[in-house]
Amino acid sequence: MNPSRVWLILAAILICQRLVAQSTEVAPDKSRAPASSLSLHFEPSVDFPIGSSSPLFSMGGSVGLSVRYRLPSTPLLFLTGGLDYALNPLKMEAVLNKLSAGGGLGVNLALGSRLALVAFATGGYSYDFVNLDTGVEGAGNPFAVAGAGAEFLLRDKLGLGLGALYKNYFGLYSSIGAYAGSSYHFPAKQRLKQMRPGPGKLDLLGMDQVLELSMIQFENIFPVFRKYYDDHPIGTARLQNPYNKPATDIKVTLFVRQYMDVPKACTAPRVLEGGEAQAIQLNALFTERVLDITEATKAAAEISIEYTYEGQRYKNDLTETIRVYDRNAMTWDDDRKAAAFVTAKDPMVLTFSKNVAGMIKDKGSRAVDQNLLLVMALQKALSLYGMTYIVDPRTPYAEYSKTKDAIDFLQFPRQSLEYKAGDCDDLSILYSSLLGSLGVEAAFVTVPGHILIAAALQLSPEEARKSFSNPEELIFREGKIWIPIEVTELKQGFLEAWQAGAREWKEYSAKNEAGFFPVFEAWKSYEPVGLPPGGRDLVLPSEDKIVSGYLQEVVRFIDRELLPRVSKLQGEISRTGSARAMNNLGVLYARYGLQDKAEEQFRNALKKEELVPALINLGNISYLNGDMNTAVAYYERAYRKDPDNPNVLLCVARANQELGRYEIAQQTFKKLEDNDPELAKQFAYLNLPGSESSRAANAGGMKEKVLWQDE
Repeated sequence: MNPSRVWLILAAILICQRLVAQSTEVAPDKSRAPASSLSLHFEPSVDFPIGSSSPLFSMGGSVGLSVRYRLPSTPLLFLTGGLDYALNPLKMEAVLNKLSAGGGLGVNLALGSRLALVAFATGGYSYDFVNLDTGVEGAGNPFAVAGAGAEFLLRDKLGLGLGALYKNYFGLYSSIGAYAGSSYHFPAKQRLKQMRPGPGKLDLLGMDQVLELSMIQFENIFPVFRKYYDDHPIGTARLQNPYNKPATDIKVTLFVRQYMDVPKACTAPRVLEGGEAQAIQLNALFTERVLDITEATKAAAEISIEYTYEGQRYKNDLTETIRVYDRNAMTWDDDRKAAAFVTAKDPMVLTFSKNVAGMIKDKGSRAVDQNLLLVMALQKALSLYGMTYIVDPRTPYAEYSKTKDAIDFLQFPRQSLEYKAGDCDDLSILYSSLLGSLGVEAAFVTVPGHILIAAALQLSPEEARKSFSNPEELIFREGKIWIPIEVTELKQGFLEAWQAGAREWKEYSAKNEAGFFPVFEAWKSYEPVGLPPGGRDLVLPSEDKIVSGYLQEVVRFIDRELLPRVSKLQGEISRTGSARAMNNLGVLYARYGLQDKAEEQFRNALKKEELVPALINLGNISYLNGDMNTAVAYYERAYRKDPDNPNVLLCVARANQELGRYEIAQQTFKKLEDNDPELAKQFAYLNLPGSESSRAANAGGMKEKVLWQDE
């Protein structure tokens, strides 16, 4: 056959296509038109032979008629089947005719209410024959076709398509090509919500539903995270609009009747276009009643969907079963979760911590970090109270922390105080709660198979390195200093618990196997959730026992810190008679509250040399004793020796502020701001006028803070 005849055939096909399109055009459908599941496709194509077919064949063409059916359960997929007639001219003045029938599977990806991408693969059998002058010869042959393209819906029923094809008639012919076609989408059958009898007619109220909710999945629900679930999902679902028109004003709510007061609005799109699907999040705001659950249970979750479709308001209700674990349950997929159990405001926790803090107030050493003293006191009080470390045989932390989805049992602090026993995670929660109730920040420290805590000190990193004989036993993180505490060492004493915690931190942090989770920071995600009111009365050990045991710990700590360094400095003084060594020994005594010994060393230093640090330090002792005139005298001697020394300027400003010499104090502080802005920032209260300055100093705990000067 001559190629010109092929073009005539293709032109005739296109004319037929236009006639079909015109015959299927209808006026815009104003009624509700759900997305169609069944469609008819008329698709002419142009074929270009490839491979071994290229030397034998010229460009050809075909026309196909097929039916597609979208699967209701999986709208992305469709089944297709149909007939195809092809003319493929041979270069030997003959034409290969192919009449094919087959079927296959395709994918339809909607990009909105009108546009979709499609891909498909079909296979089947063809009857092939060649027109020769001598007659017709025919034979059968299998084939496979793959194609991809785009389709645009002009109206609710009529569409156009454009795409590319690959055809393979095995051993006979292969080609690539393009198709351009039209389609007719059969209207979907509408479902009736209800019908009311009227005067001689029936009133159609609308469809049963438009939007479909599928793939609903709920997480395991833990009562201790009831606040967390307010803005974090307890489940997900897939919301789909299988029809042509958009659904608007969509609202999705979830309600668990026995554990919620009102339905919770969930995260959902306001508009869902026709053919579109989106994932949504299911949220819940549980009441305190959920914390009454002591055994895992099941509950009914009611999901409601409201929306508008073509001016009509719809509401669909579904009920799903959720599993709610007991109030002590948790998984270790995020170690910060344990912070939800840290109930610093629990009445029993407050009773314990506030009583202990009151017992030790103004006892011990003012020079020792106050947070450190509170840690010592709580450690001793818990030991005397009878708190015991016991591994929970049902849910040991060492095993359950390795499996991120294993359900662990954690005690609330009140329960640990009632039971007087707990696992390492229970004791870490209890310690953190007691410290938090006193304003001391704690952190969970996790190492393989174990959890302990760290307590934040008030010292700066620079002060800590000067104050502690073994600063490597501290944790330095983000400008804060932390004391690691091994919570299981209840009976051994504070120093032993600290040293054990330091060993674990050093070992595992060196291998990047230690986790560090500040509780105050973790509360931003996992707010603490207290138990409902109840519990028995708390009976503390006697005040005499707690205070006596606490003071013993303080003395042990000071001896450990002082003795080695005192011995070293005394040896240096004996050998050299150095005024600087005498001053440094005085600073060591002063930092641990031994003011008499400190003053003696500072005076000895001044007998040797008019040393500026010794003058500052003697002034500091007078300042702490409230003798401001003597303090000013020492500070002014230091000022005459070194008028630009930032520490001297600070001391002069503070002492004159206390004496009411505000003009001198302000002038000196301005000079300090020029010389050392960072130091001035620490004592910014000096920039305030009169009594306002004193109130700010007292409120910030800066009144009794002095900077001891060593060299």
